[in-house]
Amino acid sequence: MPAPLPPPDRELQSALLERRAGAAGELIERHLDALYAFVHFRLGARREEVEEVVQETFTAALAGVGAFDGRSSLYTWLCGIAKNKIRASRARGRSRSLEQALEESDPEIDSILAEVAREPLPLEVLERKETRELVGATLSSLPSEYREALLSKYVEGLSTGELALRTRKSAKAAESTLTRARVAFARVFELLAKRRGGLEE
Repeated sequence: MPAPLPPPDRELQSALLERRAGAAGELIERHLDALYAFVHFRLGARREEVEEVVQETFTAALAGVGAFDGRSSLYTWLCGIAKNKIRASRARGRSRSLEQALEESDPEIDSILAEVAREPLPLEVLERKETRELVGATLSSLPSEYREALLSKYVEGLSTGELALRTRKSAKAAESTLTRARVAFARVFELLAKRRGGLEE
Protein backbone atom coordinates (compact mmCIF):
# COMPACT_ATOMS: atom_id res chain seq x y z
CA MET A 1 0.00 0.00 0.00
CA PRO A 2 1.24 3.53 -0.72
CA ALA A 3 2.34 5.66 2.20
CA PRO A 4 -0.28 8.19 3.33
CA LEU A 5 0.15 11.74 2.17
CA PRO A 6 1.74 14.08 4.72
CA PRO A 7 -0.80 16.49 6.26
CA PRO A 8 0.26 19.56 4.19
CA ASP A 9 -0.16 17.63 0.92
CA ARG A 10 -3.42 16.07 2.07
CA GLU A 11 -4.85 19.47 3.02
CA LEU A 12 -3.75 21.07 -0.26
CA GLN A 13 -5.11 18.14 -2.25
CA SER A 14 -8.53 18.65 -0.65
CA ALA A 15 -8.39 22.39 -1.32
CA LEU A 16 -7.50 21.81 -4.97
CA LEU A 17 -10.26 19.26 -5.46
CA GLU A 18 -12.76 21.64 -3.89
CA ARG A 19 -11.42 24.54 -6.01
CA ARG A 20 -10.92 26.69 -2.93
CA ALA A 21 -9.69 30.23 -3.46
CA GLY A 22 -5.92 30.44 -3.18
CA ALA A 23 -5.30 26.70 -3.51
CA ALA A 24 -3.78 26.97 -6.99
CA GLY A 25 -1.51 29.78 -5.85
CA GLU A 26 -0.39 27.75 -2.86
CA LEU A 27 0.48 24.78 -5.07
CA ILE A 28 2.59 27.00 -7.31
CA GLU A 29 4.25 28.86 -4.45
CA ARG A 30 5.09 25.67 -2.59
CA HIS A 31 6.62 23.84 -5.55
CA LEU A 32 7.71 26.44 -8.12
CA ASP A 33 11.40 26.67 -7.20
CA ALA A 34 11.90 22.92 -6.90
CA LEU A 35 9.99 22.18 -10.09
CA TYR A 36 11.93 24.86 -11.97
CA ALA A 37 15.19 23.22 -10.85
CA PHE A 38 13.83 19.79 -11.83
CA VAL A 39 13.04 20.99 -15.36
CA HIS A 40 16.16 23.14 -15.67
CA PHE A 41 18.53 20.25 -15.06
CA ARG A 42 16.77 18.24 -17.76
CA LEU A 43 16.56 20.95 -20.42
CA GLY A 44 19.75 22.90 -19.69
CA ALA A 45 20.02 26.67 -19.72
CA ARG A 46 17.23 27.33 -22.21
CA ARG A 47 15.34 29.63 -19.86
CA GLU A 48 12.33 30.32 -22.06
CA GLU A 49 11.80 26.63 -22.71
CA VAL A 50 12.20 25.79 -19.00
CA GLU A 51 9.66 28.43 -18.04
CA GLU A 52 7.26 27.19 -20.72
CA VAL A 53 7.48 23.58 -19.48
CA VAL A 54 6.99 24.66 -15.86
CA GLN A 55 3.95 26.72 -16.83
CA GLU A 56 2.52 23.85 -18.88
CA THR A 57 3.10 21.47 -15.97
CA PHE A 58 1.16 23.59 -13.49
CA THR A 59 -1.59 24.20 -16.05
CA ALA A 60 -1.96 20.47 -16.69
CA ALA A 61 -1.85 19.70 -12.96
CA LEU A 62 -4.58 22.19 -12.10
CA ALA A 63 -6.74 21.02 -15.00
CA GLY A 64 -6.27 17.36 -14.12
CA VAL A 65 -6.16 17.49 -10.33
CA GLY A 66 -9.06 15.06 -10.21
CA ALA A 67 -6.72 12.38 -11.59
CA PHE A 68 -4.32 12.76 -8.64
CA ASP A 69 -4.92 9.67 -6.55
CA GLY A 70 -2.66 10.46 -3.60
CA ARG A 71 -0.34 7.50 -4.19
CA SER A 72 2.61 9.91 -4.36
CA SER A 73 3.37 13.36 -3.00
CA LEU A 74 2.11 16.36 -4.93
CA TYR A 75 5.70 17.20 -5.87
CA THR A 76 6.33 13.71 -7.26
CA TRP A 77 3.09 13.94 -9.21
CA LEU A 78 4.13 17.31 -10.65
CA CYS A 79 7.49 15.86 -11.66
CA GLY A 80 5.74 13.05 -13.51
CA ILE A 81 3.73 15.60 -15.48
CA ALA A 82 6.88 17.63 -16.11
CA LYS A 83 8.72 14.60 -17.49
CA ASN A 84 6.03 14.17 -20.14
CA LYS A 85 6.18 17.87 -21.03
CA ILE A 86 9.99 17.69 -21.26
CA ARG A 87 9.87 14.73 -23.62
CA ALA A 88 7.43 16.61 -25.83
CA SER A 89 9.66 19.70 -26.02
CA ARG A 90 13.11 18.11 -26.19
CA ALA A 91 15.24 19.18 -29.14
CA ARG A 92 16.77 16.53 -31.38
CA GLY A 93 20.41 15.68 -31.93
CA ARG A 94 21.92 16.95 -28.67
CA SER A 95 25.19 15.39 -27.54
CA ARG A 96 25.39 13.20 -24.42
CA SER A 97 24.87 15.51 -21.48
CA LEU A 98 23.45 15.70 -18.00
CA GLU A 99 19.96 16.10 -19.44
CA GLN A 100 20.29 12.77 -21.25
CA ALA A 101 21.78 11.10 -18.19
CA LEU A 102 18.76 12.23 -16.19
CA GLU A 103 16.33 11.09 -18.86
CA GLU A 104 17.93 7.67 -19.13
CA SER A 105 18.19 7.29 -15.37
CA ASP A 106 14.61 8.13 -14.40
CA PRO A 107 13.47 4.50 -13.96
CA GLU A 108 16.60 3.62 -11.97
CA ILE A 109 16.22 6.74 -9.81
CA ASP A 110 12.66 5.70 -9.00
CA SER A 111 13.90 2.20 -8.12
CA ILE A 112 16.68 3.60 -5.91
CA LEU A 113 14.28 5.83 -4.02
CA ALA A 114 11.87 2.95 -3.46
CA GLU A 115 14.66 0.73 -2.14
CA VAL A 116 16.12 3.44 0.08
CA ALA A 117 12.75 3.88 1.75
CA ARG A 118 12.92 0.21 2.80
CA GLU A 119 16.61 -0.37 3.42
CA PRO A 120 18.64 2.75 4.27
CA LEU A 121 22.39 2.33 3.79
CA PRO A 122 25.18 4.33 5.49
CA LEU A 123 26.59 6.04 2.39
CA GLU A 124 27.83 9.64 2.28
CA VAL A 125 29.02 11.61 -0.74
CA LEU A 126 27.61 15.05 -0.02
CA GLU A 127 31.06 16.52 0.55
CA ARG A 128 32.64 15.33 -2.70
CA LYS A 129 34.09 18.11 -4.82
CA GLU A 130 31.89 17.63 -7.86
CA THR A 131 30.21 20.22 -10.01
CA ARG A 132 27.33 22.28 -8.67
CA GLU A 133 25.40 21.24 -11.76
CA LEU A 134 25.56 17.55 -10.88
CA VAL A 135 24.74 18.22 -7.22
CA GLY A 136 21.77 20.34 -8.28
CA ALA A 137 20.56 17.69 -10.70
CA THR A 138 20.75 15.07 -7.97
CA LEU A 139 18.83 17.24 -5.51
CA SER A 140 16.19 17.98 -8.14
CA SER A 141 15.56 14.23 -8.50
CA LEU A 142 14.92 13.62 -4.82
CA PRO A 143 11.55 13.78 -3.04
CA SER A 144 10.99 17.18 -1.47
CA GLU A 145 11.28 15.76 2.07
CA TYR A 146 14.78 14.43 1.33
CA ARG A 147 15.91 17.53 -0.54
CA GLU A 148 14.75 19.88 2.21
CA ALA A 149 16.39 17.75 4.92
CA LEU A 150 19.76 17.86 3.11
CA LEU A 151 19.59 21.58 2.41
CA SER A 152 18.59 22.33 6.00
CA LYS A 153 21.45 20.23 7.38
CA TYR A 154 24.29 20.95 4.96
CA VAL A 155 23.45 24.39 3.54
CA GLU A 156 21.68 26.08 6.45
CA GLY A 157 23.67 24.18 9.07
CA LEU A 158 20.71 23.12 11.21
CA SER A 159 21.25 20.50 13.89
CA THR A 160 19.13 17.36 13.87
CA GLY A 161 17.16 18.81 16.79
CA GLU A 162 16.46 22.00 14.86
CA LEU A 163 15.46 19.96 11.82
CA ALA A 164 13.06 18.00 14.00
CA LEU A 165 11.46 21.23 15.25
CA ARG A 166 11.16 22.62 11.72
CA THR A 167 9.50 19.49 10.39
CA ARG A 168 7.46 18.81 13.56
CA LYS A 169 8.98 15.36 13.93
CA SER A 170 10.69 13.57 16.77
CA ALA A 171 14.49 13.76 16.79
CA LYS A 172 14.61 10.05 15.92
CA ALA A 173 12.27 10.50 12.94
CA ALA A 174 14.22 13.52 11.70
CA GLU A 175 17.50 11.58 11.92
CA SER A 176 15.90 8.67 10.04
CA THR A 177 14.74 11.00 7.26
CA LEU A 178 18.20 12.55 7.05
CA THR A 179 19.82 9.12 6.82
CA ARG A 180 17.54 8.05 3.99
CA ALA A 181 18.12 11.39 2.27
CA ARG A 182 21.90 10.96 2.42
CA VAL A 183 21.62 7.44 1.01
CA ALA A 184 19.32 8.57 -1.79
CA PHE A 185 21.62 11.46 -2.65
CA ALA A 186 24.69 9.22 -2.69
CA ARG A 187 23.17 6.60 -4.94
CA VAL A 188 21.47 8.98 -7.39
CA PHE A 189 24.61 11.14 -7.51
CA GLU A 190 26.81 8.17 -8.41
CA LEU A 191 24.31 6.90 -10.97
CA LEU A 192 24.16 10.26 -12.74
CA ALA A 193 27.91 10.75 -12.58
CA LYS A 194 28.51 7.35 -14.18
CA ARG A 195 25.87 7.94 -16.84
CA ARG A 196 27.36 11.32 -17.62
CA GLY A 197 30.79 9.89 -18.29
CA GLY A 198 32.40 8.60 -15.16
CA LEU A 199 33.20 9.67 -11.64
CA GLU A 200 36.31 11.71 -11.02
CA GLU A 201 38.80 10.14 -8.64
